[in-house]
Amino acid sequence: MDRKDHLGEPVSGRRRRARSLVPAAAAVLSVLALTPLAAAPAEEPAAEIVPRATRNVTPPGVTPGPTVDGPLVREPLPPPPPEPAKWRRFFLPVTTDAGTFRAGALTIRVSGVDPVKVDQTCKRTSGEEWPCGKTGLHALRMFLRGRAIECYFPPPGAAEQVIAPCRVGQTDLGIWLLAQGWATPNDFATDDYRAAAITGRCERHGMWQGSASDGTCPATAN
Repeated sequence: MDRKDHLGEPVSGRRRRARSLVPAAAAVLSVLALTPLAAAPAEEPAAEIVPRATRNVTPPGVTPGPTVDGPLVREPLPPPPPEPAKWRRFFLPVTTDAGTFRAGALTIRVSGVDPVKVDQTCKRTSGEEWPCGKTGLHALRMFLRGRAIECYFPPPGAAEQVIAPCRVGQTDLGIWLLAQGWATPNDFATDDYRAAAITGRCERHGMWQGSASDGTCPATAN
């Protein structure tokens, strides 16, 4: 008689049952291995973009616009136009020579003129030299007397220096410098500037005081 376990079932019978289940499990695994996996569902094609229907409202005798056969595309906005030049006012600027001053980090030079340099000296007919550069700077400061300077130019942006026409009240600063003899006209000078320079030189103002005549001035100015 076979030996029984604690449940009373013969040990040999339980082993035979386990051996009979092994071939059945192997058969199931073989069938699963041979079964192809289910194919993934195919992606649906993207929906076609259909442009909105349009109606031609072109009146008779007018050439119609181009035909639109695609989606509308919004064009980017053009950049804003640059800010135009305007008169800009500067209070208590720091004058550095007879035609240049600083306002904050910006250096402004009066256009159309070449002012006398601060360290420049001039010579009289007697041969005596005198500091016309420092005298011209002092004359400009006395003319300003704390008044604001206005100059005409567009926004300077990142520029550190600009050259522009300037005025004090209704007085053109370039004409004043030339007529007072503290500057000479350059290539950008207007006819009015050149006329003012002749006046300053012929009347012996500023740097021209005590200088010899070059024969180009009217006799009444000598």
